[in-house]
Amino acid sequence: MNAPGKDEVSARLRERIMSGEDWHRALLSAVAEWPLDDEIVEGELFVYLIDGEALDLSRMYDRLAIELMGLVPAEEMEALLANGKSPAGVSRDEMKELMGVERYKAYLTFIYGVLVEEMVVLAVLQDLRRKRRASGLTHYDANLDDAYEYVYGETRPALLNRFRRESGLPRRRSIDLTQLQEFRYWLFKLRLKNSDKSRVASDTKRALVLLHQYAGAKGRISL
Repeated sequence: MNAPGKDEVSARLRERIMSGEDWHRALLSAVAEWPLDDEIVEGELFVYLIDGEALDLSRMYDRLAIELMGLVPAEEMEALLANGKSPAGVSRDEMKELMGVERYKAYLTFIYGVLVEEMVVLAVLQDLRRKRRASGLTHYDANLDDAYEYVYGETRPALLNRFRRESGLPRRRSIDLTQLQEFRYWLFKLRLKNSDKSRVASDTKRALVLLHQYAGAKGRISL
C-alpha cells in the first residue's frame, strides 16, 4: 500500500477539523503522515527534517497552517505558531501517540540537536563571563567566539566555513534560518564526536536549564 501524498494528507486534515475533531490533535496526526522532508511552497523553502533525522515541528506547523486558513480560530493558530502553545493542552504522551514514535523521536532529536545546542554556547558564555568577572577581569568580557572555541575548539566563522565546505554550500556573508538550523545540528554532532561523555553531559544539562528558562515556561517545548 502506497503512502498518502501531501494532497491526501491535507484533505484528510481539513475533513477531520470540519467534522469537529480538535484541530491541534488533527494537526499532529497530519505531522505523522506528512510524506515530505522538505518542499518549496509559493517560492518559500520549507525544511522539516534536518539531515534526515531532526524534525523541526514549528516549521511543519507553519506549513500545515497554510492548509487550515479560515478553518481554525486565528488567535489560537497564532499562539501555536508564535509560542508553541497548544489550545487543547495536549500532553507529552498524547503528542507522542498522535505523532507516532518515529516522528516524536525526530522531534526530540531536533530539540537536543538544534535548540539545546544553541543553549550550550550561551550557557558556556555566561559561565566564562562569571569566571572572568570573579577574577577581576572586568576590562575584557568573554564573547561568543570565546564560547565557540571552548565548546568546539574553533571560532564561529571558522566553524561556519567548515560546515559549508563539508556540506557543499557556497560561502556567504549572511546565513538564513534553515541553514542556521542545519549548522547547529552539525555542531551538535561535532560536539558529540570530539568531547568526552562527562563534558557532553555537563554542558547539555546546563543548556537544558537555560532552554527551559527561555522557552519551557511558555510551553514551547515538550520533553
